Amino acid sequence: MSSKKFFCFFLLVSLNCFSQVNYNSWVNSYLQINSYSGNTNPDAYTFTLAGNGAFNIPYWKISMRLKQPITSTDGNYTMPANKISFQPVSTSGQAYPGPVPTIPQIGMPLNTFLQANQEVFLIPQSNAALYNQPPQPNGYYNLQVKYSLTVMGGSYLGSYPSWTRFNAPVQFTAYDQYNNIIGRGDHIFQFHIGPLSGSPTDVPEMSLQFSAKAVNGSLEFKSMSDYVNGVSVTYSNGLIVKSNTNYQIKLRSLQGQFSSPAGNYIPLGTVKMNLIPVSGNNGNVYPILLSASPQLIATGGSTGSSSLYYDIRYSTKANDERLINAKSEEYSTTLQYEIIPQ
Repeated sequence: MSSKKFFCFFLLVSLNCFSQVNYNSWVNSYLQINSYSGNTNPDAYTFTLAGNGAFNIPYWKISMRLKQPITSTDGNYTMPANKISFQPVSTSGQAYPGPVPTIPQIGMPLNTFLQANQEVFLIPQSNAALYNQPPQPNGYYNLQVKYSLTVMGGSYLGSYPSWTRFNAPVQFTAYDQYNNIIGRGDHIFQFHIGPLSGSPTDVPEMSLQFSAKAVNGSLEFKSMSDYVNGVSVTYSNGLIVKSNTNYQIKLRSLQGQFSSPAGNYIPLGTVKMNLIPVSGNNGNVYPILLSASPQLIATGGSTGSSSLYYDIRYSTKANDERLINAKSEEYSTTLQYEIIPQ
C-alpha cells in the first residue's frame, strides 16, 4: 500500500437547481482483514449519473463524508478514519455520441482517504462534462463509476481483538457545477478484524487536513485598485499536518487552467501560493506559482503525535494583464495536496 496521502480543495477566482441527471449508488459493504498488510475490496462502491435528453453539465463533483467515528459494534474501539481509502477502478455506460469519459479524462485522484469531521472529494471537479446530445428527444445517458476500498495495513491492527467488527457510515454526494446537490446516498461499510497473519509493521503515517475556512479558497477583484495592486488572502492555521516520519508536501492543480462555466480561461500561473509556518513549526516552505505539475511547497521532520499548522496564502501580482483583460466571471480550479515521506 502506497504511503502517499492526497487532499483536494477548490480555489475560486472571482472577477467582478436544477439538474437533468439523477444520482444512484450501491455498495458491497463487507471486508474481512486477516493480515497486518490490510486488505482491499475491489468492488466496494459504485455510483451512476443517469438522465434522458440533451444536456451538458461541466465541473460536476462527487464527495464523501464520514458521518461519525468508525467504532466497533461493542463500542470499545475506534478505527482511525485515515486508514480507509477509495480508488477508482473503471467507468462504463452509454452516451450520445459517446463514449462516456474514462478515469483519466475525468481527472480522478487515484487514492482518496477518509478524514474525520471533513468532506473530501473522490472527484473534486470533473474535467469531462456529463454530455448527451441524442438524436431522439429522450435519448438515455448513463455513467457508472466503480471504486475499490482499502483498509491500510500496519501494527495498529493488532490493537483490536480478533473478530472485532467496525461500522463506517459514509455519506456520498453528487454536485453540479454550481454546487447544487444532484443526489446523495448513505452507506455503511463493515470491517471485520480476523486473526492476523504476518508480522506487525510500522509504516509511515501521515495526514493533511484543512481548516473549515480554507477548504474553498477565494480571491476577489472588486475594484480597479485590486487589478493595479494585486490581491491576496491568507487562511490562518489553514493546513494541519501530522507525520511520524520526515515529510514533504507537494501541490498541483488537477486542471490545466482556471476555467469559468461559460468556457473562458485564466492561466494557473496568475496565482502565487505559499505556506507560512505557524509558531512551533520548523518546517521549510517554498513559494510557487500554481501549475498542473506537482511542485514542492514544504518539508519537515516528524511531528510525533502532535499536529503542526501552516497559514495558507494565495496572491496575484500587480498589473497582471492576463487578469486585467479577463472577462468578469468566476473562474475555478481544484488543487491537490500530497504528503509523502522525505
